[in-house]
Amino acid sequence: MELKGMRTAVIGMGKTGIATTSFLVRKGADVTCFDQLDRARLKGIEAFRESIRIIDNWDGTSTGDFELLVVSPGVPMSLAGIESARVKGSEVISEIELAFRFTDKKIIGITGTNGKSTTVTLLGQILHRAGIKAGVGGNLDVPFIQLVENDAHYEFYLLELSSYQLEGIVSFRPWISGVLNITDDHLDRYKDINEYARAKFRIFMNQTAGDYAVINAEDRHTVKAKRSIKAKPYCFTTSKRTRRGTYCNDGGIVYIDGSGNKTNFTIDNPSLAGMHNVRNTMVCIIISKLLDIPDAVIQATINSFKGLAHRIEFVAGVNGALYYDDSKATNVDAVAVALRGFSKPVILIMGGRDKGGDYSPLSELIKGRVKLLIVMGEARERITKAFSGIVRISAVDSMEAAVLTASGEARQGDVVLLSPACSSFDMFSDYKQRGDAFRAAVMNIKGGRQDERV
Repeated sequence: MELKGMRTAVIGMGKTGIATTSFLVRKGADVTCFDQLDRARLKGIEAFRESIRIIDNWDGTSTGDFELLVVSPGVPMSLAGIESARVKGSEVISEIELAFRFTDKKIIGITGTNGKSTTVTLLGQILHRAGIKAGVGGNLDVPFIQLVENDAHYEFYLLELSSYQLEGIVSFRPWISGVLNITDDHLDRYKDINEYARAKFRIFMNQTAGDYAVINAEDRHTVKAKRSIKAKPYCFTTSKRTRRGTYCNDGGIVYIDGSGNKTNFTIDNPSLAGMHNVRNTMVCIIISKLLDIPDAVIQATINSFKGLAHRIEFVAGVNGALYYDDSKATNVDAVAVALRGFSKPVILIMGGRDKGGDYSPLSELIKGRVKLLIVMGEARERITKAFSGIVRISAVDSMEAAVLTASGEARQGDVVLLSPACSSFDMFSDYKQRGDAFRAAVMNIKGGRQDERV
């Protein structure tokens, strides 16, 4: 693909947009950048400010005459300006599609509603321990286009992929794809879960019989998708057996290769506790076996893996209560996973920007495990309505107030859990900043001294 002189628009100047612009400028493209923010608030553009045009305070209604539009993940493809450009003949793609066109390396792609980051991180550590040089990123930390631009002689790319990124692919084709699960999420962007699932399943779109697909045999959406994919399927399941893939047996994980050959793995690491992490680990085992990584390397990495920040992460003990940061729980299913992990009474902090999902599946869990629900952010009224009469509810205006309220109610042995079920963008730049604000508020009431981890 020749980019030199091509009239190109980058829509959205977050981390992905900045990395995309950097790549395009170096390739000699004629670049115009669009963002809803004022240009004074755009960060990271200093290095190429003189080489681009910036349309700030963009209202999404029009773009102009471009040959190519590269749309960042947070920007809906349905915006009028993007649709009109497509009608005029502009090619509209995502950053991962652009990056794919400039590499010949094999790609391992992981998507799904929950567990993507843990799976990609664990698999990345297995590859590293095995001596395989992999570029790890995508929706996780480093944009794919940045990895390609700075290719350090990678053997593979290992990518976390969101539905937003997959919306904009044309030829993108992973050698190994994995779909972890499909649950209600991003229904502020998709009309229903089926449309959301179809965006996720675009990961299979260009795969052939020489590729591999890792499928959740317990998820009705992924089971249905399995019927139409061309790649060779490997299944993972915790409730039954499979002919090719992974299943549970006697508390461990069994890998079976399709010819009856079996390998047993254990999963005793507390950082991988819970059935959700068993499934994440199963995916990593399947892909590692497809790469012929030695069993000892796989097992050693499972044993030593540390949990990720903001994912049911222990923060501190304060006056006998335990505080956990699960800011990454941006949908109902993730909150359910977190609540099932605690047997002690929970003070739950929820809220943020509503994503249009149904909160009612949490009703029984909240009724049985939550002693106080603290709600905040744009979604607090909707959450209050969903659980009114089920649990005591307290509404607050800030993270500091949420933690202060929780500390006043918490007793010896209680759990204070930030697990929002919402995105962070009403009050924070991302889930990490939200989690950091929770940690800071906890440490403030703690007085700066953190208890030993338990």
